[in-house]
Amino acid sequence: MKLGVALSGGGIRGIAHAGALKALEDNNIKIDVIGGTSSGSLVASLYAMGYSPYYIYILFKRYAKDIVEMNSMPILSGIGNFMKNKKVCISRLKNGRKYRRSLQ
Repeated sequence: MKLGVALSGGGIRGIAHAGALKALEDNNIKIDVIGGTSSGSLVASLYAMGYSPYYIYILFKRYAKDIVEMNSMPILSGIGNFMKNKKVCISRLKNGRKYRRSLQ
């Protein structure tokens, strides 16, 4: 049987996922697939790259202030501008072919 793990967001509280991954390792539970959203995606990515839960904890602890102070608005506005410039609307996203043509 294969095991998949999905990690949720939660800002800096996402560090709790490192503890959950450590508990799984301590109990010899092998994870086959891992994914996440927001801070959970950071932890999932690091874990998938081979970082240990302890090292993930150290990274979060070291960069916590930078993570908390990060301004994501330029990223979000950049995505909005991209969508506007490419004339992509939500209805086009339902069909991949129309979306692909809009990028050309």
